[in-house]
Amino acid sequence: MAVDTTILDNLQQAVLTLQQSINLSIQESINSNKDRIKELQTQEQMYQGRDSKGIDIKPAYANSTIKIKNKKVPSQPTDRVTLFDTGDFYSSLEVVAGKNDMIIRTVISYSIYLVTKYQDILGLDQESWTKFLDQYTIPIIKNNFD
Repeated sequence: MAVDTTILDNLQQAVLTLQQSINLSIQESINSNKDRIKELQTQEQMYQGRDSKGIDIKPAYANSTIKIKNKKVPSQPTDRVTLFDTGDFYSSLEVVAGKNDMIIRTVISYSIYLVTKYQDILGLDQESWTKFLDQYTIPIIKNNFD
């Protein structure tokens, strides 16, 4: 007796279609909201002293850096590492959308020094990524799937 696998084949095709729709929605969400991602990365993470793992950026600033930051007008925070001096590093960040993820990168000349010293500074932490998905991606997935 032959088994009809049409139902399973249809179900498999529906799952693949859903997966493709979700991946395209994620990509659309990232491409449409690159400025918001940069804001989450810079203002809600780095400026608050958190890296892409959600932990404090370490090592702390050297005493010489603290003195320089205190002399700026207005003075800059020294109780945490913000990676903000002139703002050039923040503004150099680029967001590149993949199929179901993204890359935050920079090609500013001293970025290799920052990444080597502070390691996991580029990328959204779980809190920021969840916030982005809830506010921007989930609505696009719902809209595209309906």
